[in-house]
Amino acid sequence: MESDARTLVAGFYKNFDRNDIDAAVAAFSDDLETIDPGMGTVRGIKPFREYLETFKRAMPDARAMIEHQYQSGDAVIVEGRFVGTHTGPLAGDNGDIEPTGASVDLRFADFSRVENGKVASYHTYYDQVGLLTQLGLMESS
Repeated sequence: MESDARTLVAGFYKNFDRNDIDAAVAAFSDDLETIDPGMGTVRGIKPFREYLETFKRAMPDARAMIEHQYQSGDAVIVEGRFVGTHTGPLAGDNGDIEPTGASVDLRFADFSRVENGKVASYHTYYDQVGLLTQLGLMESS
């Protein structure tokens, strides 16, 4: 079971990196709970798919690289780096943000809980100010 959960989660990142969103979301349950600093808590696979597509639209070369992966029971924890170049429009609260051409290299920590062979809960944590600063959309203090 433990190696299956780790393999399932690692497969998600691999498919995201390949721009295969269908295969990436196949690892998740239909009633997925997602927590992200930018969007709060959402439920369901549809908003999660849209979330992934938003990042890939803005940064088609985006990759989420696993640096460390841990497991305890049904929980899989990933420490990694999200890297990409902002070459496409990024959806914002007030409409699309035009590409800045900036490169992003942002550390993240993801916590996934696996139930019945699917990820039922996905919580991601990253520095939003760091992301906006790297994109050139906010000045660092």
